[in-house]
Amino acid sequence: MWPHDHLPAGVTVSATLFIVVIALIRLSLTLHTSVFGRMINILLGFDAAAAILREPLFARPISKLVPGGLPTVFDTWHWLTVTAWACGLGMALLHENGPVRYRIQFKVVIGTSLAIGLAFLLLSAPARANGMSSIAEYGGWRYGVYIGLYSALPVIVSTYYYVLKTRGTMWRTTTLRERLTVAALVIFGIASSLPACLIAVSVALDAAGAGSAFTDNAYNMVAEGFATGEPGLFFFSALIMVFLPSSVQAVVQLLRLDRESRAARRVYPLWRDLTAAAPQVVFQLKWADNWNVSPQERLHRRRMEIHDAAEIVARYVLPLPTAVDELIETSVIEDDQENIRMVAELVLATQRLTDNSGEPAGEPTARGADVPDEQTLLRFWQPAKSLLHATDRTAERRTSVGAQRFAPGAFESRQPGQVVG
Repeated sequence: MWPHDHLPAGVTVSATLFIVVIALIRLSLTLHTSVFGRMINILLGFDAAAAILREPLFARPISKLVPGGLPTVFDTWHWLTVTAWACGLGMALLHENGPVRYRIQFKVVIGTSLAIGLAFLLLSAPARANGMSSIAEYGGWRYGVYIGLYSALPVIVSTYYYVLKTRGTMWRTTTLRERLTVAALVIFGIASSLPACLIAVSVALDAAGAGSAFTDNAYNMVAEGFATGEPGLFFFSALIMVFLPSSVQAVVQLLRLDRESRAARRVYPLWRDLTAAAPQVVFQLKWADNWNVSPQERLHRRRMEIHDAAEIVARYVLPLPTAVDELIETSVIEDDQENIRMVAELVLATQRLTDNSGEPAGEPTARGADVPDEQTLLRFWQPAKSLLHATDRTAERRTSVGAQRFAPGAFESRQPGQVVG
């Protein structure tokens, strides 16, 4: 589609899809982030859209749906890239002036990018009128101005970041990812400004009559690279690598495989039993709100509900039955006996409250109980339940044996000399 394409479609499509997938992951899954992070997401969104319009495989069908055809798609692709750079400049303004003062300046930057987009449409009007694929095919002074406008923001952004670096402001970031983003933008800005500088030097030498085959070749190389967008595509693919770890982390959180989600699953049996006995501690969220809760917040809320429910259940504990106490003394090591007694008391109180639908069967006990910490509850909750279950089974066996031994008629069939039992 564009003039001077060089690389196979499979290579450019793969790079485009890589950019789009990373952008979609961040836009859909990285919702809880800072203002800087949201600016990164907007930048990625604009660049992903630009990458789609740059790829001939996607741009050809789209060109049939927009007024002006391919030249309009060409202009839109470059305007989206310019707007992405405007977001990069907005990130610099954010760190320089804070989250309030930067807004007015950022609006000016966005307004400038809109003006550049309008200028693209005006400059490429002859290409549309003549049925050409883009202004790159039309050439002339219009194309030179077009390239100058397209390259202006990368030069401004890289220069501004350099100024901030010398003043120490550029590195006022909260995470390593943000620092890498800033560094990548500086490198990308410098790389993007080099072609504009080559074109400016070539044009100046030709105007002065000092042009040569070298300057002509430099101009043609830059113009071809600009027309195809292939160098910029792979520069941005390299920049996207900075966001790969955070995107993988977002997918891991979506699949509930992150550390906080695993911890929430570990405490779930304890949370389920305690909140069944004290359901009033659970704060019910709407489905959409619950879906958007971060894993850290979900784990924190679950731990708080465990603590609150345990405090309520502890008001209704009763002394352990003698059989349970004896079993603890004979089957549990001495260092753990006190802890498992406290947990077993909570387990029994939980069962009584759960059987009564969370409503206490009587007044709170005067004795009360100390609530063990979360680690103690997690360690001994299931062993205490198993121990109580074993005590219940032993009592059931004794009851069934006694009922069989002293059932009516048990002695009537006894033969002489036979001993019962």
